[in-house]
Amino acid sequence: MANILFLEPFYAGSHQYFADGFIRHTKHNVQLLTLPGRFWKWRMESAGMEFARMINNRKKPDLVMATNLMDLAQWKVYSGWGEIPHILYVHENQLDYPLNEGEKRDFHYVWKDYSNFLIGDKLIFNSQYNLDSFCHKFKRFSRSLPDCNPIDPENIIRNKSVIISPGCSIIERNDLQNLKMKKNESPLFLWNHRWEHDKNPEDFFSLLKKLKNKTIPFRLALLGESFKDSPSCFHEAKSLFKEEIVHYGFVQSRKDYEMWLKKADFVVTTARQENFGISMVEAMSAGVLPLMPDRLAYPEVLPREFHKDCLYTHEEDLFEKLCLLMDHPDLNLLREKLILKMVRYGWEEIILELNALIDETLEISGLK
Repeated sequence: MANILFLEPFYAGSHQYFADGFIRHTKHNVQLLTLPGRFWKWRMESAGMEFARMINNRKKPDLVMATNLMDLAQWKVYSGWGEIPHILYVHENQLDYPLNEGEKRDFHYVWKDYSNFLIGDKLIFNSQYNLDSFCHKFKRFSRSLPDCNPIDPENIIRNKSVIISPGCSIIERNDLQNLKMKKNESPLFLWNHRWEHDKNPEDFFSLLKKLKNKTIPFRLALLGESFKDSPSCFHEAKSLFKEEIVHYGFVQSRKDYEMWLKKADFVVTTARQENFGISMVEAMSAGVLPLMPDRLAYPEVLPREFHKDCLYTHEEDLFEKLCLLMDHPDLNLLREKLILKMVRYGWEEIILELNALIDETLEISGLK
């Protein structure tokens, strides 16, 4: 059993979810150091130094695990623990995040990613899509640099990278016989994603407007975390869909959140950026049938047998796929199959992969 120091510079959302889940399920002893989940650019600039200050007189761990919204080189220098093996868990990369209108990409933070990936002893990407998107886009990025062209990351980064999805809290369903939608009840649509621009909620509400205009009845549960600068379409939706909305706003209680997942019939994502999709996996594990764009990490996460029914290519296709899915002759059978497939993403399965990687890293380092 190893002593691990886990550094989480952005302790919120999926980063917090992963860190907490890892600590609950791993066989190793883990100490967690965190910084609040805000000011992500400042975290990438300063978190390494701040964590080095926080360790004080702590005993040197056997291994450091960190996520990538920090400067790993800065941490290694100021902590003096550079010889310890470091595993970097890569939730996102700065070349793949969609920009708002008029916004320019800050390539300084792309360089931070690149530096981190070279310095980490082992890299864990949460999806093949995440790894591929960085490697492919970095080639184009490097051509824009004035001189001192960097090493092509294709071989170096791929050779020390593995793909391990974040463990998910699978929703237990012991009532498969009750999955089928009640005949006299309109379908319940679920939004359980962040209320932010990269999730592209405008296209989701556009879909619902089409249903409403065609007098197709539905109910709507708008969950997910909101923020001060959340898109205005959520406020507009509260008025536009006042007759359909059965819940509006973030659900604090995990028990209540799972209750809504068990009630929902369909979950839709229209995201412009996604490297895995924890909220979608949680919903699918409860038997909620998904509609996902045929891009980003979704085709990788969704089992192939569901691609025909549940992946769409554009807005019109989304509407057509939804109508077909609503009229599917055996939705209950689809749900049962989906629930069984999602078990692979549960923490009980994922932790075995993470523990094995940690053991292998320690053995190579001569610390096991």
